[in-house]
Amino acid sequence: MTATSPKQPTEVDHQIGLRLRKWRLAQDVEARVLAQKLGVTYQQLQKYEKGQTRISASRLYEIAQTLGVPIQWFFREETPQDSI
Repeated sequence: MTATSPKQPTEVDHQIGLRLRKWRLAQDVEARVLAQKLGVTYQQLQKYEKGQTRISASRLYEIAQTLGVPIQWFFREETPQDSI
């Protein structure tokens, strides 16, 4: 396993971002509306969803609380029912 910079997004960060985007689309929530609810800019939300910016543990906790999903939801394995 190779070491990565703590500031560089990883595959896990990318997958968490995809799940965030998947939730938003499934709930039919506009990105700007969700960004406002999360207290971040639209651009920052886009970076999270694309996995370009890492989401800190405390921010992920806040996101899970705002979305009303358990934090584990961001880490569980995909199932056929998850497809949109």
